[in-house]
Amino acid sequence: MNSIDDMAVLSELKQGNIKAYQYFFLKYYKPLCLKAFTMLGSMKKAQDLVQHTFIRIWEQKLYHDVQQSVGGFLYQQVHIDCLNLLSREPKHKTGDENYLPRPNENASEQQELRKQVLSALDGLPAEKLKLALEDIRIRYS
Repeated sequence: MNSIDDMAVLSELKQGNIKAYQYFFLKYYKPLCLKAFTMLGSMKKAQDLVQHTFIRIWEQKLYHDVQQSVGGFLYQQVHIDCLNLLSREPKHKTGDENYLPRPNENASEQQELRKQVLSALDGLPAEKLKLALEDIRIRYS
């Protein structure tokens, strides 16, 4: 389904159709968990955060604020929630250290990690790849 379909389903959601909300949860849950994982460094934290984000959006009826892209809105909400969570945690627990090369790590381990990252990025749809690369650019620039 594309963004036009998302907007049609969003219209149903705004009219109170709970199945529309389930559609968005099922469509975006896994990609949003990946986004949160890249920021938090823990899949458990990422899954919990995404679930709480969906609950917050539902309880506060924030889906009424969506103007353009449902996916973009959801990614933005998860990004904000990740930043809020990270700001409350001590610096050493952010997960960022998992992405920095260790001084004793040898070149073959770094090469293997690079291959895994590139392989994962190759599997992403163009829109999600663009978002992931933008997130990386912002985080490390």
